[in-house]
Amino acid sequence: MQYYSKACKGFGATLSFFNLFNKKIQEAQKQDSNIAKQSYTMAFSKYLDKQSVLLDAEGEKLTSIGFSRMIESYSTQSGIIKFFIAGAFGFEKEVLEQHKTISLSTLTFSHEIAKIVLVEQIYRSLSIINKHPYHKL
Repeated sequence: MQYYSKACKGFGATLSFFNLFNKKIQEAQKQDSNIAKQSYTMAFSKYLDKQSVLLDAEGEKLTSIGFSRMIESYSTQSGIIKFFIAGAFGFEKEVLEQHKTISLSTLTFSHEIAKIVLVEQIYRSLSIINKHPYHKL
């Protein structure tokens, strides 16, 4: 993940990572899926806005080219994109309906693998946008 984060700086992009997992989420996940989803919403709600993209298994399936177009669109609008990965039970339906939602794959990934895939795709997108040879067209 650090390799791609550092490589993104070559395109003028700074990536920051924040872990919002807390004790309330940890306890909620032991109870049931609805309570867990509510705990994710409570933890994330103050950070969610129009620059937010939620990662969800049922989200829009994008190619790398499509992902780069999304990155470029957000970049020209505000220069900021926030990606969110929920816990094991996913986001509440209402939260999903309010924000852009994408899927990295039809496979299920751990948070750590999802972050690596996401950061690599961000780097790949910047390569596509800047016509860098990393992404072979």
